[in-house]
Amino acid sequence: MATNSDKIQFRGKTEKEAAQIVDQMRLGGINISELAQQGLQEKLRESLSDEEKITLHQQYTQGKISEDVAELLLGDVLEDIEREREAFEEAADLDTTGVFQK
Repeated sequence: MATNSDKIQFRGKTEKEAAQIVDQMRLGGINISELAQQGLQEKLRESLSDEEKITLHQQYTQGKISEDVAELLLGDVLEDIEREREAFEEAADLDTTGVFQK
């Protein structure tokens, strides 16, 4: 299992060269590590199937993964799931006595 001190390294020679060129073009340079982190987050989110997203949400609600990890992997989907769950719970709590369907 990875720890906070573990590094993810890429061996992309072309990508490294392209990043260096853009870095040299900008006055303040670019933060290559930040770009790599953002790209990894996007690709991780894109790679998840709907079933995997549901599993991750279940793991989050059971406390098996942290909120930070759930947010990183699910992003806006996490908020959407929470809203839908709350709406479902509210609907389930509605008093249906005296309500008949014809």
